[in-house]
Amino acid sequence: MTLCTTFYPLLAALLVFVSACAGAPSASSTRLLTATQQSLTLTLWHTQTGIAATTLHTLINDFHQTYPTLNVRLEQKSNEGELLREGLARIAMNAPPDLILADLRTLAELARGHALVNLDLWLNDPRHGLSEEERNDFFPGTLDAGRISNQRVALPFSPQAVVLYYNADALNAAKTDVPRTWDEFAHVARVTTRGNTYGWVMVPNAPTLAGFVFSRGGRVLNETQTQAQFNTDAGLKTLEMIAALTNSGAAYLVDREERAHNDFAQGKAALLFGTTADLLSLADHIARGTRFQWGIANLPQDEPSRPATTLLGTHLAILKTTSPRQDAAWLLARWLTSPAQSARWTRETLSVPLRLSTQTMFANNPPPSLQRLRNDLKIFPTLRPLPTAKGAGMIDAALVEMWTNVAKGTDPATALKNTTARVNRILGQIP
Repeated sequence: MTLCTTFYPLLAALLVFVSACAGAPSASSTRLLTATQQSLTLTLWHTQTGIAATTLHTLINDFHQTYPTLNVRLEQKSNEGELLREGLARIAMNAPPDLILADLRTLAELARGHALVNLDLWLNDPRHGLSEEERNDFFPGTLDAGRISNQRVALPFSPQAVVLYYNADALNAAKTDVPRTWDEFAHVARVTTRGNTYGWVMVPNAPTLAGFVFSRGGRVLNETQTQAQFNTDAGLKTLEMIAALTNSGAAYLVDREERAHNDFAQGKAALLFGTTADLLSLADHIARGTRFQWGIANLPQDEPSRPATTLLGTHLAILKTTSPRQDAAWLLARWLTSPAQSARWTRETLSVPLRLSTQTMFANNPPPSLQRLRNDLKIFPTLRPLPTAKGAGMIDAALVEMWTNVAKGTDPATALKNTTARVNRILGQIP
């Protein structure tokens, strides 16, 4: 993987330099230069809270210092549902915000209404897009995730991933290693089940189950998101493993994420699947409870040298307004996702780095979360998004119910067949 260590100069200065060296500027160059010379106030909607909201405000203030003619007004929404409802209402009134920072499913709903700008025009611009080196600098899979309905409508901003948390003391006591394959995972779950400790505490959720399927080379839906595709060996082997470990007593089911985290933190389970966003809360739980050595690993894989897992987190999208506003919005989106700003975001919010080159920026003083990720994730996984088809929430519910039913005794093949039919009905009934 090529690591980009280039810091971005001011775009206005770059335009002047390029124009002087290469003759007349391109149409896009002229438009961006115009965008930096006129006074505009952009609106960016988001749902960030706490330190993330504070950091976003700081970044926006610094953007204004870089481009004094461009102001950005941040509007915080309480959740994704409110962001979507108000966004649709404002679009209907022909008064949308300029940018939205949201999860991919929210953005997919807006894209289905043809409200988002196709970013391929900007991304492929020879002067102000992203070079191949720059594209390769994004965390694997994050840039491609913004493609919805054959158009790239979103840039990744704050990615999160599904990972495996493990109790290193429990693994050492059982004389076993961190599992890299699913066969190894099943073995570790069994040998760490002893006394009051179980191998695996399960909390069924769609992102984790999707990660299981991705890690076995499968997909949840087909490429056009019109048909279920988890009814393959990837899905069946996953359900058979759940059934086998539950039946053997090496895994047990809980209905709440909080209980699963508490059980892991108290040493009641050696293995837990969660997201990178859980890192700080788990560290706090463990520090206040039964102290033990613990770590993070990629999901077990069928092919550990090419790991894959589920992508979560937020993306940036530009809404259709006027050309000058869209041009200025692209300037902001590109600036926010540059390595320098991504490094600042990671350091303050302790999120997964968006750009691989940020690792070199943290060489001497990495934040704790990044240090742990760098130490434990020897190979960065490719991140694959959850389905964004209409009815995706209903598909999530079907997957959770399938996992729960198998853990309670339903035959895996039967559960897979029934859930596949249910998901296909959802996809067929919702245009």
